[in-house]
This record gives sequence, C-alpha cells and structure tokens, in this order.
Amino acid sequence: MKYIERKNYNKVITVKLVIPGGCNAKCPFCYNKDKDMSCDKQQFLDNFIESLDDIITRIGGKNPISVDITGGEPTLDPEYLSKIFIKLKEFNIKSKVLRVTMTTNGSHLKEVIPYMKDVVDYVNISIHDWQPIRREEILGFCFNRIDYKDMIQQLNDIGITVSACAVIFKKIPNFVKWRDFFIDWAKDVGFIAVRFRCDVFWNDADVFDSYLTESMSETDKFDVIDYENTTDSHWCRLRRKDKMRVFFLHGVLDTSIKTKGIEYVIDTDGRCYCDYYRRTKVEDYQYEVGKIYDAVSD
Repeated sequence: MKYIERKNYNKVITVKLVIPGGCNAKCPFCYNKDKDMSCDKQQFLDNFIESLDDIITRIGGKNPISVDITGGEPTLDPEYLSKIFIKLKEFNIKSKVLRVTMTTNGSHLKEVIPYMKDVVDYVNISIHDWQPIRREEILGFCFNRIDYKDMIQQLNDIGITVSACAVIFKKIPNFVKWRDFFIDWAKDVGFIAVRFRCDVFWNDADVFDSYLTESMSETDKFDVIDYENTTDSHWCRLRRKDKMRVFFLHGVLDTSIKTKGIEYVIDTDGRCYCDYYRRTKVEDYQYEVGKIYDAVSD
C-alpha cells in the first residue's frame, strides 16, 4: 500500500498509555477483544516514562500531541494508577503536550482524583446509555446520577472537565429522541459534552454515519464547529444552542493500516509501538515520526 504525507485536516498525534490490569466491564463492543492484554505491571511502571519521553522527543514540534490514558479500565487498581500519575507529574507532562485525557468507566475514579491534579486536562466517562437499565446491561454495573455528579464536581474542583461517552453498536429506534434525552441528561448531571463513537466491529456502521450527518443537518439545534472525513476517521464536533458540545466519531479498528503516524501506543509492557497490535516498535518504524501519512490507491 502507498502512503503520502497528510497536508490538510486535523494533525494532532495521539500517544496512548494502555494501563495494564484488565477491565471489570462486559461491553460487547470492547476494543480489546482481539488484542493480547497480558502484562507485567511493574514492567510498565519501570518503562513507560522513558518510552513517553522518547516518542515526544521524536515527534518534536512537527505536530501537537494528545496523551490518552486508557486500558482496559485504568482505575481498576487505584493504588497502581496513582503511582503512574505521580510519575507523570514528576515528568511535568502538561508542559510537554497539548493535552492529557483519560477514558474510564468510573469504577475507582474517586480514589485517584487527588493524584490527577496538574496531570490530566480532560476525562471521558463511558456511560453508553442515559437509561440506568440499559447502562447496566452494557457495562455489567451501573452508577447513579448522584455518583456521576460527585465525580464530576470533584474533577471540576481541580480544573478537569468531563464528558460522557457512548459507543453505538446497533441501530437505535428514534435516534434523535434518544440522542436529545442523552444530551439533556448529561447536561443536568454536569458533563460539558457527549461523545458518540461507532463500534469498530459493527457490520452496519453506515447507520452511525447517518446519525452523524442527520445531526449536522439540524441547524435549528446545532452549530457545526468541525467536520472531517479522512482515511482513518469520519467525525464532527457540534455545539448545541445551549452550548453543550456533541461529538460523533466513526474510526477504524487499526489506524496503522489506513494512516501511518497518527497514533503511537505505549502498551502494557511500557514499550512504544506504532500500532495497537504491537507489530512495529517505534525504533523499527520506516516513516518520519511526527508526520502523518494517509493510504492512497496506486
């Protein structure tokens, strides 16, 4: 396959920190169901800062960097995650990248919040449905609105903003009504945004694209802030008239096939790779680190 350097569109490069330790949720659309998540937690702790420093240095000033803390469920072992936050703070991570985000289902979030100050900018909490019964069916457990309010307030108190995330993995009857209820619920709880993401394993994912384009067309409800359709993602950022932000993202399972260099992964061994499946170590990468290359037809 031939790749050419991306000249336009969003150029933010993501560096994922995949926190070892597994997950307590049972989501049917789990991103990691085809991935080897075996790990040595001490190995990650020993190696990840060196790997992070190396990839940040390699990217340099070519493009802005977003560090995304993910898993598994990163808060599953709060004592362990706290050690990671301490190391990131000592590394002065916020001075080196555009932003630091964390995606979590909230399991032990309250226990690590004191360690997140001056490390994390933004938290995404996986909700998946505004209805508690449906949320429990998807995740395997459920927090109530008071729990979420408390998490959000504690995060806001240290300068961290919070969005609600939902993976859409099947057709939703009367999507517009469900979407609007979701956004209203999220605003009432204290979230600043709702993020809708398409299940990367969904065989009928064109349905998600129809939800995206339909929402963009509702100019009486939303202003379109950003829109992109690239080789690796189809997404938009909307702002509702009451200022609530709404995101739609239809990405691909393996970005390294469609696009080179848009994502690097510091995996559960603490080493840096150029793809989510550990096929290419960063030191073996054959493209220029810090630039993005899109696949094109010969």
